[in-house]
Amino acid sequence: MNRYDWNRWIDAEAAKRRAGGRRRYNAQRRRQAEDRREAIAELLEENIAAAFFSRGLPAALAPAFDVHPSTIWRDLQLILRGGTIINFYSGDEFLFSISRAYPGGPILSVTDQDDNEIRGKARKSIIRSLPRYFG
Repeated sequence: MNRYDWNRWIDAEAAKRRAGGRRRYNAQRRRQAEDRREAIAELLEENIAAAFFSRGLPAALAPAFDVHPSTIWRDLQLILRGGTIINFYSGDEFLFSISRAYPGGPILSVTDQDDNEIRGKARKSIIRSLPRYFG
């Protein structure tokens, strides 16, 4: 399949299989990212000063994990800064919370007051309604 075949009509069963393949592939990438971050965190536990003072640490670690140095840099930001959680209220009423990997990073989850994840159209509409630059 080449890139021009993606916009052609397909039947519902093929669309379901394609979506399932994307979900499986994205889940695999999330697991790889979590494993990579755990390995980087273990390396940093041995020598925490290396994370702050070593120039070129992302470039040195990138070949070992077979990723780009900017990926290692984002992982280091996540590990060292920790994630951010922003709660949204309307007056005194809690609406939802957004968690990010690091400030300004990708949105990881949108949860309601009972800490249940909001998914689907509701999640998309919440993200669309957010200010462009926040947290």
